Amino acid sequence: MKKINLLLTFALVAAISGPAFAGDKGYVGDDGTEIEVTRVSSPAPEYPRRAIRLGLEGAVMLEFDVDTDGSVLDPYVVESTPAGVFDRAAIKSVRKFLYEPPMYNGTSVKVNNVQIKLTFKLD
Repeated sequence: MKKINLLLTFALVAAISGPAFAGDKGYVGDDGTEIEVTRVSSPAPEYPRRAIRLGLEGAVMLEFDVDTDGSVLDPYVVESTPAGVFDRAAIKSVRKFLYEPPMYNGTSVKVNNVQIKLTFKLD
């Protein structure tokens, strides 16, 4: 049986940033000011059994909002390869992510349109 190695990579628009728990970015206010949100917890997704059985690897780009308490709101798939294989596992995992409560100009704010990319890889 193959060993499962799940890599989390973080993506914003077209840029890919490095280490785990790096700041993800989103937007606040009517003018769409970009701010960084800091992830404090990001449980790894469960690798789908069907994908393991078929030896599939892939990636899912997700978008969601971060609420004033740091919880994830309304995650959805922006893009996935292969389509539909890892979507459910990625969404279930991201719903469990926790961020530091976002602050902007000394006020707790909701951050919109945060994007991350989860990469599923078998070793």
